[in-house]
This record gives sequence, structure tokens and C-alpha cells, in this order.
Amino acid sequence: MNDKLFKDIKSSKQITIIGVSVIASYEYQVELKQALFNDLDLQEGKKKCVVVAESDNQLFQQSLLTDTDYGIKRTAFKDLIDIRESLFGELSQKEREANSKIRISSLMLPFYAIQTDKNLWYLPVNDFNADNYTPLKEGDKLYNSVKNYIDLLNGDLSKFLSKPGEELLELFDQENVPRGIFPRNSFYDTDHYQYVVWGLVFNREGKLLIHQRSENAKDNQGMWDKSVGGHLDFTKEKSTQDGMIRELIEELYVAEKKEQTGHAFSMLTDNKSSVYFLGDWRRENYVSHYLDHIKLLESKKEKGEENWVIYKYPETFTHNTPRELPDGTIRRLRVMVDVFFIITNTGVTDDYIKKLANSKFLLIEPNKLKSWIDNKIDDDNKKFVGTPDLNYIMTGKLRDIINQVSTTIKYSNIRK
Repeated sequence: MNDKLFKDIKSSKQITIIGVSVIASYEYQVELKQALFNDLDLQEGKKKCVVVAESDNQLFQQSLLTDTDYGIKRTAFKDLIDIRESLFGELSQKEREANSKIRISSLMLPFYAIQTDKNLWYLPVNDFNADNYTPLKEGDKLYNSVKNYIDLLNGDLSKFLSKPGEELLELFDQENVPRGIFPRNSFYDTDHYQYVVWGLVFNREGKLLIHQRSENAKDNQGMWDKSVGGHLDFTKEKSTQDGMIRELIEELYVAEKKEQTGHAFSMLTDNKSSVYFLGDWRRENYVSHYLDHIKLLESKKEKGEENWVIYKYPETFTHNTPRELPDGTIRRLRVMVDVFFIITNTGVTDDYIKKLANSKFLLIEPNKLKSWIDNKIDDDNKKFVGTPDLNYIMTGKLRDIINQVSTTIKYSNIRK
């Protein structure tokens, strides 16, 4: 047992722990409780603790070394997760929470380290025995490397740290290859991409649904935006169409009815089976009769209760989408986009969407929307500002496709 390490932790008032799977493992829990947990309370003069833990990815890779008969003690991936979560649970208890800061590093931690008031303890990342933590001497090259990395985690690299339970996204490189899981904040002002879905919702008149972002939105406040959009959540879906259906329901039902206070009206049901995915949009194969199969899907449905249908455009777009923050700061964000066209049931009309309370929605002819964006003014001479996404949609290749979708719906034989 590394008595000197635990005595040092107990006697210190500020502790930083980099990597937890060794120091918080089952065989050291009693010692860690005595040295750290019992003193992390709200009483003045007691200790404070900063923890930077390994990500799921790093723990999984670590388990490839520890979940074998050759290790000191066989430890499976789920055991490593439990060790981390157990530590989080101890530090998150009410009496300790104010003096504890917990983060998970999306970057691979190159070593284990514990910084106390007087010492910097070091353990190689492939050594899973806490008895082998070694104090480094100030001035040593290794000491400076470890100390500098800890300082970077508290500074420039902090955007790669997330709170437990915080939303994580998959990062793609310039060749569209997935390179890891990172916090949302780490995607801003980089050359890398996150994968998103855009849903362009059309009613049975061929009008496009747009909405105005609220004045208290986290970015692009007050701007007019596309119908629906969001990132892919790798924990919830395995395809972009799954992500699109989830976003559609969340933004037009869940967020509007369940998560927003006082909003009783809903555009959609939260039943995913009410939305049909019908594959890629390939109108060139059937032209004017392209949507006739929708008539079969809704032939036994009452008017206003038809299923919504979704088509995917068979191309992935890349797009720079700057975000304007409330303080006027512009943050750069790059996205890979799968675009979906969504046809509502017959109940979605101009009067219908006026009942929506969580955002201001509008059904508009695509050509009229193009004029508003170009002139930055609507038909009532009011200022009209589109988000970078909406401007991109209405000024490039997608604009022609949107007109095609709108016209196809308008002159189709589906129920109106």
C-alpha cells in the first residue's frame, strides 16, 4: 500500500487527480475515503478536489490490457466504468459537491497523476498499480511535462473536457472519417466536422415550414431558421434517418409540449411509428406520379390523421455554419449534413401552426422565402434575417431541389 501517497492526499487542501481507474479502484476505496472523501465537506478550511477522468473510449482501450490473464488483476471494461462512476457518486454527494470539480477528458490521458499541495505524483498509463505512484522532483524534465499538461487541461485544452452526463458528439476529419467522441464545445473554431441532420418540412400545399429562433436562444437569436435540425446522437440512433425522426418529434412535439412550460398544443404525436421513412428522394424516376404511393399509405386514414413521410436527399453536404452568440461573438462551426424532406399530414395549415407556442412558425412558398432572404425584408416591410443555414439552403443547390419538392407536392394526387 502506498501509505505516503494517501498521507499526502489527506494532509493537502488542494488535490488534482488525472485519471481515476487506478487510484479509485476497489482495493483502494477505503484508503481514498479516509484520505479524501471524509474531508470534502462544506466546512471552512477543508480540502478541494479537481478530477479529470478517463473517457469511455480510453477505459475501453485500457480494458484490452486489463481484461486478460496477464494483468495484475483482471478488470473488465464495465468494471472500469463502475470504478469511475463510483468516484463520481462520492464526489457528487451534497456535502462534497461544492468542493469537487469533476470532468471527463475526451483526449487520451497520457499518464496518471495526482497533484497535492507539495508533491506531484506520477504513474505510467500502462501501470495499473497505485503502489507504484512516484513523486516527481521539481525541475525534472518529466515533472515539467506532467505539470504543463495539467495546466493545459485547466486552460487551452479545457474545451475537450465534459461534465458527467454532458452531451457528446462524434468528430469527423477532412476525409469524413470518424475520429472520436468529443463535447459539443470542442467543435467550435476548428477544421473538423460534426454530423447533423436537417429536416425541411412541407405541408400538402407545398409550403415550407420555417421558424424564428427565440430571443433567448444560445445562438443566432431572433433569426429565421429551417424547419428542423440537430446533430446525430450516437447513443440513440444508428442511422441519419433515425436521427431525423428523433429530431422531428423532439422539436415539433417533445420540446414544444413536454419540455416547454405551459405549451399544451402538439404538432406531432411522440409515437415514431406515425412517421414513415420512404428512402431516397429520386423524383427523376417517376416525375409527376412520384408521390402516388402515399395515397396507398393513407387510404384508410381519416383526414388530418395521415402519417407524416420522410425522404432523404441522396447526397451529404459539407457546410460552414457560423453561430452568433448573444455577446456578438461569431464562432465557426463546420458540419456534414444529411438533408431530409418531410411531408406533413393534411392537418398542417396556416391556421394550425398559429397554435404552436414554443416558437413562431410560418408556412411560406419557397420563392417568396427566397425574395425575403435576398431583400432582408418581408411582405410587411419588417426586417427578415435568416440563419446561415437557411441562407445556405436558399442560395445554393438545395434551393432548386426545394422548389422541385414543393412543386411535386403541389401538383401530386395525394390528399389535400
